[in-house]
Order: sequence, then structure tokens, then C-alpha cells
Amino acid sequence: MDSVQQRKELKKQNLVNAAYELFMSKGFNKTSIDEIVMKAKVAKGTFYLYFKDKNEVMKEIVVRISRNILLEAFEKVKANDRGDFVQNVLFFVDNIIEYFKRNKLVLRLIERNFSWPLVKEQMGQIPEDSAFQEMADTLTSNMEGRSQEEVFKLIYVIVATCGSVCYSSIIYGEPDTIDNMKPTLYHIIEQALTK
Repeated sequence: MDSVQQRKELKKQNLVNAAYELFMSKGFNKTSIDEIVMKAKVAKGTFYLYFKDKNEVMKEIVVRISRNILLEAFEKVKANDRGDFVQNVLFFVDNIIEYFKRNKLVLRLIERNFSWPLVKEQMGQIPEDSAFQEMADTLTSNMEGRSQEEVFKLIYVIVATCGSVCYSSIIYGEPDTIDNMKPTLYHIIEQALTK
């Protein structure tokens, strides 16, 4: 990567970091683009070189957060392989839940937008992201008798359901606490993986 490209990436990263800090402290709706560029120490026009609006910055933040959570959970599964695919997936989900329990502000920020497909779509644009590809390959290789499309849909449902249940249960305690929801969630996942 040449120095011009590196400077551009640095400016974009500074904008994303500034937006993340402001969204976490003030909230998405109460943060202006002017505040983001001031915090990032760039001109307002620079913002529009990279993003159409605040929603695009938020999408970038959600992708980065989701990617990090998914990869962290996957690394823990690899380090603690249970030798059983279903148990590994449940351990994967449990790590996601525990992350959100420890990081309620992050969960509140991304709301119900925790998403495998959004991350997969973005990571497809970054060929050197081998860790994410390894996670996808591992999950799909253990689903014998199912098409890649079916596996993707199943993973989507599991991750989206996990994110939604975490948001409702951790933030609002609805319909119950997340610890009381885990058995139901895990039962549903086991059923989906063993059919």
C-alpha cells in the first residue's frame, strides 16, 4: 500500500473511531457530522469522500464490532474444541452472549444489527481476511448433507437470533434475563443443527 493510500485509510479510520466514541458517549441521534469531523481532525468534505451520511459510518462500525465478536468467539472455540460440532456451535454462541453481557453499551449501540451476513458481505471485499474465511469454512464443512446456501441461511438465523435475544434480554430483561433465556436458545440451536 502506498503512502497516499495509507493516509486515506488513516483518515477513514480516524472518522470511524471518532464516530464510535461519540456514538457511545452521546448516542447516534445526538451526534452530528460536524462533531465527528471535529473529533477526527479532518475537514467536513473529507467525511463525504468516505461516507454518504452517519448511517454509513454506523454500518461500518457495526461490521467491525460484529466481525471482532465473531472472530473472538471462533478463536475461543478453536482453543477449546469439544470434538462435537453442535457443542462447538453452542460454545461459540455462549461466547457471543458473554461478550454482550460484559459490553452492554456496545450492544445498545448496535441494537439488533449484529449480523453475520453484513460482516460476510464486507469481508468478501477484503481477500486477506483469512480468519473470517476459516470460520466460515469450518462451520460449513461440518454440516454434511446440507448445501452451502442452506448452511449460510442456518448460520444467519443462529447469529441473528442470538443478537436479537441478547438485545431484548440483556438491555430490557425481556422476556427474561439472558441467563434464563440461554437454555431455550440453546435448545432451538441444537434442534436446528441436528435435523
